[in-house]
Amino acid sequence: MKRLIQWLVVVLFIALLFGVWTARSAMRVAVGYSAKQVCSAVFVSGLPEEFVLDRDVLPNMAILGPLLGSLNVHTDRAAGVVSASLLGVSAQAVHLSGRGCSLNATGPVVAQLTLVKEGPESPGVPAELSQAVEAAFAEPSPATGSRNTLALLVATNGELRLEQYVSPVTQQTRLQGWSMNKSLMSTWVGIQTQKGELDSAQTLNVLLADDPEAPELDPGLTLLHLLQMESGLDFVEVYGPGSDVTKMLYTAPAMWQVPAGKGQAYAPGQHFSYSSGDTAFASYLWQRSLDEPYEDWIAREFTAPLGVDSLVAEADASGVQVGSSYAYLTARDWLLAGQLWLDAWHGRSTLLSQEWLRDSVSARPSDPQGQYGRGFWLNTDGVAFEGLPDNLFYAGGHAGQFVVVIPEWEMVVVRLGLTESGVSTGVHDFLIALAGLRASGIASE
Repeated sequence: MKRLIQWLVVVLFIALLFGVWTARSAMRVAVGYSAKQVCSAVFVSGLPEEFVLDRDVLPNMAILGPLLGSLNVHTDRAAGVVSASLLGVSAQAVHLSGRGCSLNATGPVVAQLTLVKEGPESPGVPAELSQAVEAAFAEPSPATGSRNTLALLVATNGELRLEQYVSPVTQQTRLQGWSMNKSLMSTWVGIQTQKGELDSAQTLNVLLADDPEAPELDPGLTLLHLLQMESGLDFVEVYGPGSDVTKMLYTAPAMWQVPAGKGQAYAPGQHFSYSSGDTAFASYLWQRSLDEPYEDWIAREFTAPLGVDSLVAEADASGVQVGSSYAYLTARDWLLAGQLWLDAWHGRSTLLSQEWLRDSVSARPSDPQGQYGRGFWLNTDGVAFEGLPDNLFYAGGHAGQFVVVIPEWEMVVVRLGLTESGVSTGVHDFLIALAGLRASGIASE
């Protein structure tokens, strides 16, 4: 009996340690997420702190249960800093000059928000689409959570046809694309590849041969494997305390090192597994190919040619752009990115080649469902949007971010929001409504 009691004590002690470790891991993620999201909302998007807390932070941190009441977030507008704390665990996000907000970073901190210039007058909502737009912004049953549609835009033949926002969001508000940054990263790698500055088909061991911090990787692993989510790295895209992706986004100073150090679970090119780690690693490799600060490269090679003036691409604490998650643009500028992809698909872009874009929106053998290409989601056999064209492709992100490109309709649709987990974004229904109303002129003129 005495030995049994001793074993029970040991087991209980181990369980207690595990519980404490799990709780602290959850708290580190909670304070990191809270500080980062509020900092970017206030200093990059120009949104009220209360708005982002109510619509973003608190719903996403509800997993904390009774601990949520102890989460404290403080914004120092004069210093450009947001801090968050929870039972002795804390994090700080700072607004850096030209690079938006970063967790626990150092650098030239600025308090002022760089405003976006007001653009041409909005076309509003065509009468024939008013019902579909109303449905897209409508909230479902309160019991299921909030849809929180913030912006909805449609362009056909390069012309803005429909634009609607919900206050306090306006046409001048930068909004987070989350994983739509992956589509941007694929585009930026494509541009560097076309310029001959980066060999995206080269193995990573060769690309990193002069990097003392690089681990030994599978000899067949390439940059294309990373962009196509078929690296085979043992990185799991599960959002929870201590998981790979939350550790990467909210605790790692150099995010790319988390996936790079995981080792192989599969041979490269053999298995599709959606992974923010793959794109974070790809971003590091893309940035190594530049001979200047990445924001200068983006300004010259991407935003200036497109006429985009709002893009803010944020970095981790090591200074590497978080290519998986942290790009902010106005809804109109997200639309311009979609127009670039549409033009490239048709072979009429001087910025991005038709070959690169078509390859990027082609299904990979590693993905039997045909749902992903190279930084873009696909609609192979209606896998994403049943009843809509198979060649539809889109950039997609957490909480209902979409830039949908429909080549045969010459159409780009942008939907941005803060949709809670498990709640329909309403995008499929809206696209079906567009399909039904194309004869009215919005999609065909």
